[in-house]
Amino acid sequence: MLLVIDIGNTRTKWALAGDDGNLQNLQVCLNDDIASSDLKRALKSAKTVLISNVAGEAIAEQIAQIAPQGLQLDFVTAQPQACGVINHYQQNQTLGTDRWAALVAAWAMYRQPTIVVNAGTAITIDALAREAGTKNGLFIGGTIMPGLRLMHEALGNNTAQLKAVHEGATVVFPTNTQDAVQSGCINAIVGAIMLMLQQLEKHCAYLPKLIISGGDANRIAETLKSHIKRVIIAENLVLQGLQLLEKERV
Repeated sequence: MLLVIDIGNTRTKWALAGDDGNLQNLQVCLNDDIASSDLKRALKSAKTVLISNVAGEAIAEQIAQIAPQGLQLDFVTAQPQACGVINHYQQNQTLGTDRWAALVAAWAMYRQPTIVVNAGTAITIDALAREAGTKNGLFIGGTIMPGLRLMHEALGNNTAQLKAVHEGATVVFPTNTQDAVQSGCINAIVGAIMLMLQQLEKHCAYLPKLIISGGDANRIAETLKSHIKRVIIAENLVLQGLQLLEKERV
């Protein structure tokens, strides 16, 4: 049984991947709680483990400590090409493994130009085009910006009278400070996504798909849908991509 693990900056997700391609027993915990989580039980039932880790060596070591002796833990790295996706990052292996796996999953889903958004602690907005004359996807670049919580905390920590606000309405013309903070942060993210979408449409002369994954996907998509209708929320995009990458390795 294949166990796929997505270690983000704040949370870790994992699932067992069946032969039919479906993810089973999906679970999540805070990175601080890995040692006491059910991940240890999942590791015991796995024959193969493939991991995306963007949280650093300390978290990787924690997982190694709870894994059964002799079980090999394979950590994915971004490659020049995999699963029909070509990586045009200047230094291929410096592309975040979560972004790489998400791009692979998105291309497998639609095989057409797509903006792929991972909305977590940080928000990545990546552009996936089609390579001219082939059936390959082509990752042409993307941006990284603070996620909603980081934006809120930055305001709360660096201003005298603005407290960190994590919930609140998103309105067009805010008339109170809480709504102003919430709407300002969401609008910054939505604006960045829409700009990348417009740029990819111009580059490809084709209307791209827009896929959003991650913990804040629903909140961002809700605001986006008031501007554009083609918003797809994809659960566990990184885990899906890891499964595809493992199939190609076999």
